[in-house]
Amino acid sequence: MTDSNLKLIFLGSSGGIQVPLSLCSCNTCEEARKNPKLRRTRASILLSGKENILIDAGPDIEFQLETEKIKHVDQIFLTHWHYDHCFGLGAFPMLGDLGIWKNPIIDLYLSEQYIKNFENIGFSWARHRYKLHPIKPGEIIRILEASIEVVRTTHSPYSVGYIITTPNTAFAYLVDGVIPPKKTINRLKDKNLDFIILEGTVDKLILPKGQTFQEWSNFSIFDAVDFWKTLDIEKCIITHASFHSWNLNKLVAGIASSERKQLEENHPGLSFAYDGLRINI
Repeated sequence: MTDSNLKLIFLGSSGGIQVPLSLCSCNTCEEARKNPKLRRTRASILLSGKENILIDAGPDIEFQLETEKIKHVDQIFLTHWHYDHCFGLGAFPMLGDLGIWKNPIIDLYLSEQYIKNFENIGFSWARHRYKLHPIKPGEIIRILEASIEVVRTTHSPYSVGYIITTPNTAFAYLVDGVIPPKKTINRLKDKNLDFIILEGTVDKLILPKGQTFQEWSNFSIFDAVDFWKTLDIEKCIITHASFHSWNLNKLVAGIASSERKQLEENHPGLSFAYDGLRINI
């Protein structure tokens, strides 16, 4: 093991449904309004070291960076082109134009099919502050303190996840998505990972007869745990969690916090991310 100041920071840990959800009066949201520690913004992580590498930039990104006192971002990796993962990209050019950010140009890594989205759907005006790097599954990007391998996920047509290897730690970040393609599963098993980060968009998923979670394109926390158990990876962190449930096409409060704690106790190595969680890697 080598000396390292590299940290993994969970800037946000909810799904597209943040906690509390605006105007929602369910028990989950009311509890979060009373207890700030239960509030969660949209999922994003930062590898913080000699460089700051951001994975996903949702609409909460400025608030998240301010909260964690992050003064610059050097590189951004996107998992996919959905509102809660990419619509914060418009914040960085403004900060660069104002001279606030250390680096006026940010390297942006995204699936090659999303380049057209970036340039034609809302961010063409921001092009001068980004250097775009098209990526595809199987590619490995080497940065100062880590290597980042791109793997396919099962969520949207070109969604990806990342296997991240540092001198001390190897872990995977797979969010959004359900059970990934066989090739990705094989890579997860081959890499001898210290932990895996999976999504649990809803607590419980109760679908109409004939539908499956695979069609829904998001795990419940119980589906995520079941998948983790097939991988022989010691630890699993659940993020992208709304702490709500989806019951026959209706959003309702999720399981009680005591049930979530019991789930962790029943599955040693399982934990739930929260905004501000920091892990030395």
